Amino acid sequence: MKLIVHAIPNTITALNLLAGCIAIVFALRGWTDFAVYCIFAAAVFDFCDGLSARLLKAYSALGKQLDSLADMVSFGIAPAALLHNKLNVLLSDKITGGFDSGLIWELWTFFPFIIAVFSALRLAKFNIDARQSNSFIGLPTPANALLIAVLVSLSVHGHWLAAWMEQWYSIIILSVLLSALLVCNLPMFALKFQNLRWSDNKIPFVFILLCLLIVSCTLIFRQGILFAIAVIFLTYIFCSFILSLFRKK
Repeated sequence: MKLIVHAIPNTITALNLLAGCIAIVFALRGWTDFAVYCIFAAAVFDFCDGLSARLLKAYSALGKQLDSLADMVSFGIAPAALLHNKLNVLLSDKITGGFDSGLIWELWTFFPFIIAVFSALRLAKFNIDARQSNSFIGLPTPANALLIAVLVSLSVHGHWLAAWMEQWYSIIILSVLLSALLVCNLPMFALKFQNLRWSDNKIPFVFILLCLLIVSCTLIFRQGILFAIAVIFLTYIFCSFILSLFRKK
């Protein structure tokens, strides 16, 4: 019975890994929407495996390692593949210009995979850093992946929020900024509730209320749910930065 209980969160983690693998294939084929759906599915599985492990008290060293490996695929390689394909489309006219001129531009399309490298560093740091039990140091890989997925999807569908992504160098800059956020020493709050008391959970409660306000405004102005998700993640990064400044003071 104990073996079955421990297998439940590990099975959910395996589904996270499977969704990430499929997302990579879709991204490289240019099926952006399907790749985005798979990354979101992986995020749901990632949330559920931790939740099931806590509810069933089925923690294990194997589960911890498997979770990191799955996150590396789903939230490291998959979003990098999305940006690679986006950059490949933007530079397609330069890539086809011949071997001498096109090779350099084609090499640029692989630049977003630095996100996969820094995601690996982020996950490795998380596994050995005791400070990150109730909060995060640096941008969590799932949040990073979902932000990329949403921005790429908005860009593909011509949304004004992601219009800047139609320049090839903006993908390079975005890759550098997000890679830096993954491994920086910026404290970022986690939406983990110790209990339901306001005094013990002020930051999570305020952020949830802020998210509800963002979603409400999005519905009123008919911007779409992807727009709301993008704004929520950007707000999360901004609020973490502001809180970090206040704590230093």
